[in-house]
Amino acid sequence: MKEFGNAKHVALVIRQLGGRSGGAERIYCELANILIDSGYRVTCLHFDTKDTPPFYAISTKAELINLYGSAKTKRQRRAMLIQRLPFASPNAKNQAQWDEKNDFFLSQLRDYFRLTKPALAISLMPPSNTVALLAAAGTPVKVVATNHNVPKEDYESPHRWDPNPLDRRLRKEVLEHAAAIHVLFPSFGDWFPPHLQERVVAIPNYVSPEFARRPKAERDKLILAVGRLAEVKNYMQLVRSWATLANDFPDWKVVVYGTGPQQRELRDEIAKLGIAESFVLGGHRSDLGREYARAAIFCHPAHFEGFGLSPAEALHMSVPVVSYADCAGVNQFVKDGYNGLAVERNGSEDALAKGLRRLMEDETLRETLGRNGPQSVSEFTLDRYRANWIKLIETLTERAN
Repeated sequence: MKEFGNAKHVALVIRQLGGRSGGAERIYCELANILIDSGYRVTCLHFDTKDTPPFYAISTKAELINLYGSAKTKRQRRAMLIQRLPFASPNAKNQAQWDEKNDFFLSQLRDYFRLTKPALAISLMPPSNTVALLAAAGTPVKVVATNHNVPKEDYESPHRWDPNPLDRRLRKEVLEHAAAIHVLFPSFGDWFPPHLQERVVAIPNYVSPEFARRPKAERDKLILAVGRLAEVKNYMQLVRSWATLANDFPDWKVVVYGTGPQQRELRDEIAKLGIAESFVLGGHRSDLGREYARAAIFCHPAHFEGFGLSPAEALHMSVPVVSYADCAGVNQFVKDGYNGLAVERNGSEDALAKGLRRLMEDETLRETLGRNGPQSVSEFTLDRYRANWIKLIETLTERAN
């Protein structure tokens, strides 16, 4: 039994954690460690069907609790029956689908809140936000709902999270009960209704101190990309753009680090276009600092981002970035002609290929843009991140219920 004394209790809630190497899971684990180091009692709550350990390290001082169970609640059993009824209305079936998927997590989390009464709960992303806010209803527990992407995409897109229209409706409705709504940039708060905007708090992510190494004096002819191999990252466009450039730049190489559902599709396209020798899918790599230190260009062709941690890390390591000008979460700090090239997405020509060509041909421009990189992301520090979260936690927990 861990001894916590009078430490303030903060519960961190995420839907899935085991073995997952995404950016949100990393932030979850790092926030847990930051709060523990700052003197808080931290409980990490998740809901995984298997007891796979977290990919990222969590302090041994944290309580790590998997709320999953194979038993079914009464509401879940009823929901499974309703879905088999041929005369059930679409609304009834949507409710039943939602209940079957979420009610055990919801009931377990509600019981935890009622039993332990943490001073504050911080939930990560809509699949946890909705359940955490519903679970806290009727208890004294306050919940900070965090958003790690563009709010419009998280709350309105039928392609993100659960496609059930009831789930999309609940995502918005339950925000009424949030003690605070976390976003990554102040402009992201503009999406929320006016009566909720006073609860919106912007806390950007931070560039890890591990990326403090000195870049190579002479960079390799390497275009680097880092991120999950998923459609939203748009690496298929990078593959196709590089195919138009590879013959003109035989001494250059593209390396993409990351894993994800589009890996096989990307590999097939690389083979089809005959660029396998110069375009490499590098899988997962933990020591990315070494790669940033030697890369000449960083390319991030994503459709949208919440923060864009990997391009921020690249800039911190003096690597100029090529990205799309309309990529929210990246265009907050990648400025065309200052620390990178922000190209237009729509047009008759391949703007991504044009931007890469321009930087590959102009070493002086690469060096000029790269020199501006560290200053352009200098506000995204661990100290500021820690201070902002502690300020929010203390403000909410000291405020009268």
